[in-house]
Amino acid sequence: MRTVSQVLLCLPVILTSFSHAAGIQVGRTRIIYDAGKKEVALPLVNKEKELPWLIQSWSDTGDGKTRGPFIVTPPLFRLDPQKEQSLRIAWNGTALPTDRESLFYMNVRTIPGTAKEDDDKNVLRLIYKTRLKLFWRPKGLQDTPTETCKNLHFVRHGEMLTVVNEGAFHSIFDSLLLGNTRLEKADMVTPRSSVQIPVPKSASGNTVSWRCITDYGNASDKYTVTLARD
Repeated sequence: MRTVSQVLLCLPVILTSFSHAAGIQVGRTRIIYDAGKKEVALPLVNKEKELPWLIQSWSDTGDGKTRGPFIVTPPLFRLDPQKEQSLRIAWNGTALPTDRESLFYMNVRTIPGTAKEDDDKNVLRLIYKTRLKLFWRPKGLQDTPTETCKNLHFVRHGEMLTVVNEGAFHSIFDSLLLGNTRLEKADMVTPRSSVQIPVPKSASGNTVSWRCITDYGNASDKYTVTLARD
């Protein structure tokens, strides 16, 4: 018999862009919660052939401390080898904006079991933490995430590129280029807001091209515009 035991020496590993934490396979790279649904499911699969894993899960608001407005069931459980179980994520009724998408984060911490023959040994065990974006999507929003991405506006102010998002959805960049220069610090633009991105001194050109990450975790079509300059 194998059990999930206390880790004597552990090293935490945080995975933000992976959907596979060692022996545990997480079924999505992001979670879309449409407000009309009672709950959404996040499937987990233990790919190990022999060892169980202990799974702990919770949501937060983005600061890593404040819990998000969701009830996750079960919050703590054992997942036996070659078994699958889904986390059920339900909104707790907290008031949220109705004119735009809201972003939260789903955390899944996985702790490997210990084989019986290792019970009396000091074994290094890795604790994995997978962190997924969780988008709360109200009813009746205009346009789509694709349209929001496509309609981003760009203005260069010296060595800063301002990106304006007038849509109701988050736009998360897969890539952003000024001319032929990739802007490595490009990340995300929240709904109805703007963000400034540093431009390398070597960057030139008057076109901006970009792709966003879709609801399915892949890259969108490529969009290109002529840069506006103040």
